[in-house]
Amino acid sequence: MRTDSTNLGATARKEIEGLIKKKYGENYFESRIFAKKSKNAQEAHEAIRPTHMSKETAGLTDGEKKLYTLIWQRAISSQMKSAEVMRTKVVATINLEVKPPLGGFTSKSFPDFWLNGSRIIFDGWLRADPQSASEDVILPELSAGNSLRLLNIDSAENKTLPPARYSEAGLIKELEKRGIGRPSTYASIIKTLDDRGYVEKREKALYPTDTGEVVSSFLEEHFHTYISDSFTAEMENELDDIASGERTYKKTLSDFYTPFSKEVKEKEEVAKVTNLGRAPEDLKCPACEANMIIKLGRSGKFLSCEKYPECQGARTKEGKELEGPKDTGEICPKCGKGNLVIREGKFGMFTACSRFPKCKFVKKDEEQEKANSTGVQCPVCQSTQPAGRRGLMSERRGRFGVFYSCSNYPDCKYVVKARPTGETCKTCGSLMMDGTKTIPERCSDKKCPNHNPHKINQN
Repeated sequence: MRTDSTNLGATARKEIEGLIKKKYGENYFESRIFAKKSKNAQEAHEAIRPTHMSKETAGLTDGEKKLYTLIWQRAISSQMKSAEVMRTKVVATINLEVKPPLGGFTSKSFPDFWLNGSRIIFDGWLRADPQSASEDVILPELSAGNSLRLLNIDSAENKTLPPARYSEAGLIKELEKRGIGRPSTYASIIKTLDDRGYVEKREKALYPTDTGEVVSSFLEEHFHTYISDSFTAEMENELDDIASGERTYKKTLSDFYTPFSKEVKEKEEVAKVTNLGRAPEDLKCPACEANMIIKLGRSGKFLSCEKYPECQGARTKEGKELEGPKDTGEICPKCGKGNLVIREGKFGMFTACSRFPKCKFVKKDEEQEKANSTGVQCPVCQSTQPAGRRGLMSERRGRFGVFYSCSNYPDCKYVVKARPTGETCKTCGSLMMDGTKTIPERCSDKKCPNHNPHKINQN
């Protein structure tokens, strides 16, 4: 549902009221109607809520169950009384009698120890959503003069740390805070960053890739106006004004595209974004001793000779020399014009035509192909090629992980996402492939109903 509405219908509020009074008691209910989060809140629908409030759990997977529980808790707690919480600071003064070297006893006072926490006087809405209370330190009831028994004591040295990197949830909160995007577009924003390789996820944190840093720097330098927070938020407001009839779309588009098109045309002569500036002076070209330039390739940053393409000397971004293609002396069997050379790619060494990309011939490593083969025949080759030229489905690794394709690639481009089982779909005849924990086997054709039988069962 595409909405950021906080409205609950009268029927839903009545059902929630009955549930709260029955489950928690009369004194926990309080009817509430919340104001819009912003003047542009999209309230064509009700707030996201369970269809039936009496159903406390739903879903088949752990993720679905957790999501439903979260929605249920938030909907119920929105119609409950406020929790009464007392913020408390506990200060413990330590006095010890110690025995000095010359005998006798003396009292020694140590610095106070303190702890900030809370006491829940009335749990209110926390009764339906107890996890929200666990974010704070919950303290027992204490009075001045109480004695405390020390169980253990630890010491730790803390240093100032830089701000943590955004997680997906943290980035969405920041977008919402700055007025950028809508709840219905946040997921697509995160997906675009991932699909285009602008960020990589390590544990929960998002780190910019070399490509992301280059694109960001280029846009900041040449199109700063159009990527600023103020421009994005103002454009959102103007689109809302068009929807409400307060602004005409023709004038809005003209005001934007006229200066924007002019600026794009002016930037056509800008140097390619793959050039990232000069490399340190001490890193010379390993082939001709000329200065080097930092460039961005498919595998990330590297150093290239400034005389390229006359000189093809290169180094890694750390400064290690990169060896160029090595000629094998063999003629390319596909085009007959180029020689076969050994190159280093993202996934190791391979032998290919020197005329790449005009000729895309790649020599197969027969031993590796045999090791990667699944033994399952390619269904396309089986119907189009003679017996001696039919390919087998082989495991390969690409930018987005492991996939399975015909051994005759690139002549045959048949691909499936998961390991083929060797069976064929009884509905459409396509290859069946490994599934998930809940779906052991599924069809490789996305259009086939057997591709996602879990969805069919839900419907």
